[in-house]
Amino acid sequence: MPLGAQKNMDIIVLAIAILQVSSVFSEQDVWNTCPTRNENPVGQTCQKACTHHGECAGKRQCLCDGDCGMSCILIRSCPWPVAIENAETRLVTESKNFGDEMLVMCQPGFKMAAGQEMTLSRCQGDRKWSVTAACEETFCPPPPEIKDGYLVAVKKQEYEVSEVIYYLCQKTFYLDGSNSVTCQTNGTWSQTPLCRARCKIPAQRSRVLYNGKKLWITEIPEALVTHFEEVTFFCRNKNQQCSYPAPSRCFDGVLPVPECYEEPTWIQYNFFPKNVVSEITSCQES
Repeated sequence: MPLGAQKNMDIIVLAIAILQVSSVFSEQDVWNTCPTRNENPVGQTCQKACTHHGECAGKRQCLCDGDCGMSCILIRSCPWPVAIENAETRLVTESKNFGDEMLVMCQPGFKMAAGQEMTLSRCQGDRKWSVTAACEETFCPPPPEIKDGYLVAVKKQEYEVSEVIYYLCQKTFYLDGSNSVTCQTNGTWSQTPLCRARCKIPAQRSRVLYNGKKLWITEIPEALVTHFEEVTFFCRNKNQQCSYPAPSRCFDGVLPVPECYEEPTWIQYNFFPKNVVSEITSCQES
């Protein structure tokens, strides 16, 4: 990717991240808070306490001091770059002076205690960035059980990111989806599969098309077909006295009978088999 295009992409990603974080922080009103005034913080000499700029002399302004609360201090810059364990940092603007913000983004596989993956930190009057929650390693809870299936895994209370667990279905059931799930970086599992039931063909006295062959129902073992397999019935065109195909598909134990299909009677099936709907001339041939 050209350098200019990459830079534009970085700007777009940063803007989206800031919008996402800002939508959360607007509710919390984070930047309108300041630590309670503490006159004697350990290892820190506090400047004059204040409530507005007019109480400060010279170039000093009434700003939030991260250790002392609202104090008369000089506008200063915060250190940059900043190394935060298990996180990446980016300046929201190119400036790192008082009031400027940086975006703190947890690395893949890590998130903050409240569940968020990114937050904003602000340069304070004490030349320190406001404290953000630590990025902690993400774990997934035990994977979900699935109906008519079971897990192939060592049972644990938590699983690491990228850990893979496998599923199997009970005998005669079809596994719909991937046979494995992966613990994702957000602490959730990838899409779990489903175990789908076979379908009983709801006909007895007619032939159907199945797997490219025209078969009597008795020729299909147990008259059962697998999930999502297609079975084609034959319907009668009463005007032309011919037959035409009507496909149906098995879905999790249900194979719908086409509305046009009529089950031959016992007498038709046993005494006049050549007149059974599946045996008469096809409308395509007539």
